[in-house]
Amino acid sequence: MNEMPLLTIVIKRNFWNALAAFTSAIGASLIYLVITQPLYQASSRLILDERRTSVSELGRNLATAPVPGNANPIATQAELVTSKQLVVRALSLIQNVDRGQKPLPTADEVKGRLQVKILPATNILEVIYQNPDPRMAAEVVNAIARATVQESGESIRREAFSVRQFIESQIPQQEGKLQRAEAEESRFKASRGVISIDTQSNSLVASLTTIEDQERTLIAQLQEAQLKNERLQRVTGVDGVESAYISSRVGQDEELKDLRRRLSEMDAQVADKRSRLADQNPEMLDLIQKRDETRTLYRQKLARVNPRNQTVSGTMASDDLSRNLMAAYIAGEVDRSAMSEKLKALENQRKSLQASIAQLPAVQRILNTLVRRRETEAETLKLLKNNLEQARIAEAQLVSNVRIVGLATPPSTPNSPKPRSILLLGAAFGFISAIGIVLLGEMLRNTVGSAREAETQLKLPILSTLPRLSPELDREFLESFLDNSIAIEPYRKLLKTLESNSDNNLKAIILSSIVDEEGKSNVAARLASVSAMLSRRTLLIDADLSRPLQQNFFDLPAIPGLIDVVSGSIPLLSAVKSTGIPNLEILTTGQWLKRPAQVLEAAAMSTLLTEAKNMYDLVIIDAAAVSLYSDVMTLSQQTNGLVLVVRPEITPKAIALQTIAELKGCGTKILGMVINETPDAVRIHNSNLMHELVNPLETITENHSERPLERT
Repeated sequence: MNEMPLLTIVIKRNFWNALAAFTSAIGASLIYLVITQPLYQASSRLILDERRTSVSELGRNLATAPVPGNANPIATQAELVTSKQLVVRALSLIQNVDRGQKPLPTADEVKGRLQVKILPATNILEVIYQNPDPRMAAEVVNAIARATVQESGESIRREAFSVRQFIESQIPQQEGKLQRAEAEESRFKASRGVISIDTQSNSLVASLTTIEDQERTLIAQLQEAQLKNERLQRVTGVDGVESAYISSRVGQDEELKDLRRRLSEMDAQVADKRSRLADQNPEMLDLIQKRDETRTLYRQKLARVNPRNQTVSGTMASDDLSRNLMAAYIAGEVDRSAMSEKLKALENQRKSLQASIAQLPAVQRILNTLVRRRETEAETLKLLKNNLEQARIAEAQLVSNVRIVGLATPPSTPNSPKPRSILLLGAAFGFISAIGIVLLGEMLRNTVGSAREAETQLKLPILSTLPRLSPELDREFLESFLDNSIAIEPYRKLLKTLESNSDNNLKAIILSSIVDEEGKSNVAARLASVSAMLSRRTLLIDADLSRPLQQNFFDLPAIPGLIDVVSGSIPLLSAVKSTGIPNLEILTTGQWLKRPAQVLEAAAMSTLLTEAKNMYDLVIIDAAAVSLYSDVMTLSQQTNGLVLVVRPEITPKAIALQTIAELKGCGTKILGMVINETPDAVRIHNSNLMHELVNPLETITENHSERPLERT
């Protein structure tokens, strides 16, 4: 059959839950409209008018004082309007009016229904209040507007009062600061001898200029004297004042003059004698001895004149010219020395003046600091006195920066609840809830979905999708089933698909399911019947030893059967039973065993399957659920592969994925899956099989004729 789109399938699967969620939301909206009390809304408007301020500058500053940070003044005022303190004040204004016996709302009730909106691009606040009584709504919102205006004016006056008290306490302190600044400036001027920095600077610069002029003149005179003395020194040959003085004294001493003359004569005689006589001549030796005695006497005389034994350099001042030159040299050196001392004194005076001038900027800075401090303290004192007068004016005025621009009137129609909005909101919420229910249902669903979903989820090819039929199955039902061409067509398609996938060499297949209750035994019985109807010699083996159903479908005894053949008690041909449907025979489970797993693992089981494939055109094995037993892994080695029967909304998805992965991991060939809508009918028709399955030991003890003793 044609499958619906996945979205349609998902919606159909969760339709009733989604419808319940949507209906609940609509119902809740209707109930809310019925039980909710209508509220009337009234509004008044206020404007933050910064132009209506005090005549004093301080009053204007208090009225338009900036809020901390980057806050918006109009937004701050909006928060103040909704404060509990202002609401209580507004209610007190209403209480002062004769209102009869009608009770007032509490401050908390008013705050809960009070709103303040800022009109875009304006300084206007819209105060909105809702109340079941329209007149009360208008009275409350108008009272809040009046209380806001009063609070704003009183706030300005309170701030002015605080400012006045503060300024009055600061003026005496500021006067003391001014007096201290003036005293400190006077002490500094007195310590530095400063009356005026400019006057002192001009005086120092003038003195420095005079000294520099004198210094330049003296340097020129000193250079001239130095040049003159150097010339006299070259002429006289002396090297200093003392040397010139000694030379002058030595040249003027008569005794020394006579001794120098005598030494000159003796030196001449010695030279003359030496040219004629030998050095050892007595006359020569006598003359040399006299010369030496005269020289010794000269030195003694010279030591009296020159007691410090200074070297006498240059010409002896023995004549008037020499004496005059020596005297001029000595006088010049004395004058030059005096000028040098005077020059040093001038240099010291110049350096002192320069140092004083260099200190003027530092003195100026300190003095400027002291002057600025004095001027600042004086200006501060003047400002405080001015602000004091302005604070007194602002405190005396009745000014508010908020005024009313529109009062409320009692509304005639309620503002809430709004039926249309509530119903639309309920419908939207119901729609979202329905979608959430669908999504949650899909998230929590742990079973395989429709055929299309199963193929996507399990990643196995779908061999056929079988129609939903009656789960009750017996020989009569099978006969009527085979007569219905429409009902058998999906099974015929399944056989053709299996043959095509097996290259027309289909000999043996296993039919199993993930868990019980998926209808795999029902599918095996119907598929075997269709195969036999199509002239194939078919053998149906009931290998589900834990839950055998084929003997019930065909109303056949369980014994003898598969267990008897594998145990060697009876050959295969003697164990198979005719079903009454041409070409279809069945091998039931046989006698009961405590350990049925050993039957399928026995080597005789492999021999049985080989023999059956040789004797029949198609062998169909009904095996136990693959997630509960490992029978399929054993039997698949002797067959073409496994066909999984999947029942939508029944097969657990997680277990199916894990089981398929395990089957593929151990090499089991999975031919595909069959989507089945028909469950197995769990009902025992004959013999005492159910009793035997539930309590086999009791059955053996009672020695029923239909159940031989257990074989191992």
